[in-house]
Amino acid sequence: MTKKPPLSWHFEELGEGEQSFVWLHGWGQESGSLKRLASLFAAKGVHRLYDQPGFGKTPMLEEGAGTADYADALAKELEGFNGGPFVFVGHSFGGRVSVQMAARHPHLVKAIILIGGAGLQRHRSVAFKLRALVLRSLGRLARLSDKLFKTNYRAAYVERFGSADYKNAGDLRQTFVKVVNENLVTEAKSVRCPALLLYGEDDTEAPSEIGRKYENLMPIARFTELKGFNHWDILTRGAYQCEALIGSFLEDMRDA
Repeated sequence: MTKKPPLSWHFEELGEGEQSFVWLHGWGQESGSLKRLASLFAAKGVHRLYDQPGFGKTPMLEEGAGTADYADALAKELEGFNGGPFVFVGHSFGGRVSVQMAARHPHLVKAIILIGGAGLQRHRSVAFKLRALVLRSLGRLARLSDKLFKTNYRAAYVERFGSADYKNAGDLRQTFVKVVNENLVTEAKSVRCPALLLYGEDDTEAPSEIGRKYENLMPIARFTELKGFNHWDILTRGAYQCEALIGSFLEDMRDA
C-alpha cells in the first residue's frame, strides 16, 4: 500500500516575540479572515494563520473527516515547530478544532480563545425537533427513491431544504454533515488550559448560549458577550473590542 504523503499546510506568519499563536478560521473562510485581528497582536508573539484542510491553499483531509481528524493533522504539523505550547485562536469552526486540540493534544496548547466558537448543541424547541425529524425522513426517502427508481429527488431536496453551507460544501459535504452533528461536551470537560470565550450578542450562527455552556464545562474559562456584534462583524467592526479582551486575558495568564 502506498503511504499517503503528509498534509501540506498553508499558513501566513506575522509578528515576533516569545509566545506562538495559531489562528484557525471558520467554515467556508480562509486564514485572511483573521488577519486584521491577528495583526493587532503582532508585537505579542509569532502568529501562524492557517488555511484549514479543504479551504484556501491547504488540501482537504480524507472525505468525511471530523474535527478530531483536523486536530490530529494539525498536531502533526505543529510538532515540527519550535515555540510551543501555542495559544489557539479559533473562530466558529476553528473554535471546534481548538477545543479538540486542547482535549486531544494538551502538551501543544497553552490556552484557547474562541470567538463565536461552535461545537455544542443548541437548545431547540419541540417544534424545531419535529420539523428536523420530518426533513431527515424526507431526505432518506429521496435518497432511497433515487437508488431504486433512478429518480432525482435528492438533488431537489437539497436545493429546497439544504443550508447554504451544505450546498456550497462540495467535496467537503460529508465533513460538513459530520461536524455540525458533533457535540463536544466530553472534549470541553477535559480542557485543562485557560479558555477565553467571546460571543457576539447578535450572533445567530453560534449564539452566546454556546459560550455560556462552554464556560460551565471548562474548568478555567472566561465568557464575555459583546453587545451589538454578530458572527462575522465581531472580527472586523469588533476587532478592537476583541483586542482589549484578549490582551487582558493574555496579561492575566502571564501574571498567574
